[in-house]
Amino acid sequence: MKRRFLLSKITASIVTCVMLMTPCISAYAATTSNAVSEREKRNAELSMNAATEGMVLLENKNNSLPIASKGKIALFGGGAYGTIKGGTGSGDVNERYKVSVWDAFKNAGYNITTSGWLEGYKEKYDKGLAEYNKKYAGNLLVSAYSLPDYKLTDEDIKAAAGTDTAIYVISRSSGEGKDRTASKGDYYLSDEEYGNIKKMAESFKNSIVVLNVGGVIDTNFVKEIQELDSVLLISQAGMEGGTAVVKMLDGEVTPSGKLTDTWAANYSDYPSSATFSSNDGNNTQEDYKEGIYVGYRYFDSFNKKPNYEFGYGLSYTTFDMNVVSVEANEKQVTVKVKVKNTGKYSGKEVAEVYFSAPDGKLDKPYQELAGCGKTDLLAPGESQTLTIGYDTSEMSSYNESDASYIMEKGNYIVRVGNSSRNTHVAAVLTLDSDVATEKLSNQMKLDKNIDVLSDKGATHYSYSGEADEIGKAQKINLSAQALNLIDGNNASKYDNEETTTYIPKDSNEAIKNISPYKQNIEKVDVKKDAKLIDVYNNKISMEQFVAGLPNEKLADIVEGVGMGGSSSIVGAQANSVKGAAGETTGNYYDTDGIPNIVLSDGPAGIRITQSYEENNKTYYQYATAWPIGSLLAQTWNPKMVEEVSNGIGQEMLEFGVTLWLAPGMNIHRNPLCGRNFEYYSEDPFITGTMGAAATRGVQANPGIGVTIKHFAVNNQEDSRFFENNTVSERTLREIYLKGFEMAVKNAQPMAIMSSYNKINGKYSGANYDLLTDIARGEWKFDGLVMTDWFSQAKPVESMHAGNDLIMPGGSQLEILQGIEDCPPTFAKDGYVDTKTTFNFTGTGVDIKKVELWNDFIPSSDGKATVAAKVTAGTALNAKAIEMIKAGKASISFDKKDAQNSTSKVNDSDVMSVTSSYDRTVTYKGNYLDNNTLSLGDVQRSASRVLNTIMQSTQFAKMNSDKGVTAKSYTKKYNNLKDYLELAKDNVVAGNK
Repeated sequence: MKRRFLLSKITASIVTCVMLMTPCISAYAATTSNAVSEREKRNAELSMNAATEGMVLLENKNNSLPIASKGKIALFGGGAYGTIKGGTGSGDVNERYKVSVWDAFKNAGYNITTSGWLEGYKEKYDKGLAEYNKKYAGNLLVSAYSLPDYKLTDEDIKAAAGTDTAIYVISRSSGEGKDRTASKGDYYLSDEEYGNIKKMAESFKNSIVVLNVGGVIDTNFVKEIQELDSVLLISQAGMEGGTAVVKMLDGEVTPSGKLTDTWAANYSDYPSSATFSSNDGNNTQEDYKEGIYVGYRYFDSFNKKPNYEFGYGLSYTTFDMNVVSVEANEKQVTVKVKVKNTGKYSGKEVAEVYFSAPDGKLDKPYQELAGCGKTDLLAPGESQTLTIGYDTSEMSSYNESDASYIMEKGNYIVRVGNSSRNTHVAAVLTLDSDVATEKLSNQMKLDKNIDVLSDKGATHYSYSGEADEIGKAQKINLSAQALNLIDGNNASKYDNEETTTYIPKDSNEAIKNISPYKQNIEKVDVKKDAKLIDVYNNKISMEQFVAGLPNEKLADIVEGVGMGGSSSIVGAQANSVKGAAGETTGNYYDTDGIPNIVLSDGPAGIRITQSYEENNKTYYQYATAWPIGSLLAQTWNPKMVEEVSNGIGQEMLEFGVTLWLAPGMNIHRNPLCGRNFEYYSEDPFITGTMGAAATRGVQANPGIGVTIKHFAVNNQEDSRFFENNTVSERTLREIYLKGFEMAVKNAQPMAIMSSYNKINGKYSGANYDLLTDIARGEWKFDGLVMTDWFSQAKPVESMHAGNDLIMPGGSQLEILQGIEDCPPTFAKDGYVDTKTTFNFTGTGVDIKKVELWNDFIPSSDGKATVAAKVTAGTALNAKAIEMIKAGKASISFDKKDAQNSTSKVNDSDVMSVTSSYDRTVTYKGNYLDNNTLSLGDVQRSASRVLNTIMQSTQFAKMNSDKGVTAKSYTKKYNNLKDYLELAKDNVVAGNK
């Protein structure tokens, strides 16, 4: 069927969405007061506390830390003044203030003997920053400004006299759109940094390096500069990062963070190093030949000694860790661990539980993390018993040959310790035969064959006494029969890709569709003038509601709107948030009762505009800048992450944000990924545990939710719009999808964001296997899926694949063209109108105008016709005249004479600006055979968007007079899976 309406509204919204120029009206708690609120104070303190718990003490020779409170210190390094709170890009928060390391030492009352050096650096830094900001104003993806450290002189050292303690702060920044490099000044220290640290260490009795970095850097300087005493990894710790650093260094807080990545001795030790991103000159194709051997799985399985292992972190105090008991059956493994503080400082310790699975037809890593627990604060002499449990079936591996998770016959070794290289055998579980624990179906077929790394013949890491421990350990037998399909047959029921289209019962209109998948037609009763509240109140079904919506409304609902407030409906703009990343359409607020919901960037807080002018008033929206995801994971404390995320949720409620575009859930495959700071770990268990905690924290608040991202395999930034990742199904399921799976099954996030990249030749955003079969069919995900902003996946393919919301919108016309024939959009001069398109090329934005012929192809032999009206006095477009002369169009006119006769003419007057006739240009041509999208696909996606809206605070606010109240999204679900069971006994006092 052919469109018989103007597409000008859609065209206008495309331009508005991309240009982001339309103002919005303030909403919620944007305030005219510039005073610091109680919420700001509360969350700033929480941000600082989280930062202290996630900082990792890497070195502390001769117990040189903590330093004395107050007193004199020498402070060097550009990071002391230009302390970096987090990465750049969408993860950069516009906070009210930031405390640098220098600020914090001054605030704490220290006498800084290097103030002259710091003031000189500050002057140069501020001048350079001002010029940089002016040059790159408005560029979200520009790298952070940095001023390289300059060489310390003998005079600088002399001027710093009067103290025996010196601190050097190294800073690194990275961000969206660009990967890091294995070069000096990035992964490696610059020559100046290395020389300065060496000079400092040789000149002061107590020398400390502080690493203000978003990811792994080379740390060989630590052993090379033998005079260096201590190294503290502060990561990027948010707006109160400087305050947290001083509390760590002066001993007010004892370090308890643990690494969530392996810090290698050499960059080349990472198995992906040779080919990662641009390292091999090809950043558009990544072959994941290392397979499941990522991070410590590789280093342990191939006996590579790192500088600092996964799970490592020192303390100012010491702990004893003893396994009290191990209990195991076919359902669960439970380990009780007693941790006692045997040192002189109060502190916290982490107990880490790993398992080693037997090799069989599938090779296995040396060990995999299965659980963890962090103690409460233990004073010297105090102890606490932790009970850590995990499902026995979590020790399964994915077998591609029969699409099942399996446990193979043999010994499963349970290990307990406080790092991956400091564990001891706690028990040996013996399985009597091979067994499948879960049945699935094969997904994500390889686009080409690759040779995947195997540990067959490799020498695993081992330690003295390990074999003896295994021999003496407690033995527990497991029955394969009792484990058979213990997790069920969860093969996707959506494999056939069928869809259902709902139409009114009285409709006789044919549904045109040439898609390769089956479309079922179901007729339903449609209520005239129905509104979304009718669905909420169960007066009609969602299927009935969407069946009554015209196609152009459906296309608007599944297309987002650009940043904060470009909707044209005043009633809906009350929900818009200045500076937010985008929102859903507000065009049907009044007519259909559909409010728009607002989406805001993360993952280090709510990214919105600090302040703005409107109606002659200044409004303020100050959000908290929290520590980066990597630091939060380094707490090894899901409760802390949940508490931080709850604070973020409170700010979302305050500012009117429904969906937080976070947390980031990608794996640290390689330390040079530009966005590793946003993500949690190289390990899928830590990633899933922290992502689920973040989801629970936000969604404990009513009517708001998270958007876990980037689904999936978004592990590099260079060429991220186009690059393809060839990954085996086992590797995908066990490493890169596992964290997402855990977050979905444990917390049901309100939304998922698909990634830009391709996986096995298909864009993630248009990958049916990923978005529908795996997320919904296998994991039972129940929310909406959205694209990342300006995804290169075709909207029609994305919609069928299961992407419900195309962000930031602008492709309504393409959606409509997928489900029906769309005639040209004509201008007043008898020729087609044009629109401006914006296409990301990887190096910039390609902007061009295209003619809106839509589905119609002009042809002198065409079977179809379309007409354009030209009023009297309007000049005919020159291109229309060319079409007429070429026989692809004809022209007719109405003579304004007594008879008002109409006749075809070839008179020049008809084509002139002075013509006294209203004219009609009729074009001949054919419609494209491109109705490859089922209307049911669009209805399904619209339903998911609308279901999400019905859960929102905006919907509750709109319908408060009808008794609608928002509720916690996660708490709707009763069948959530616990991947980590952790119980803590009361702290027991003891002898100091």
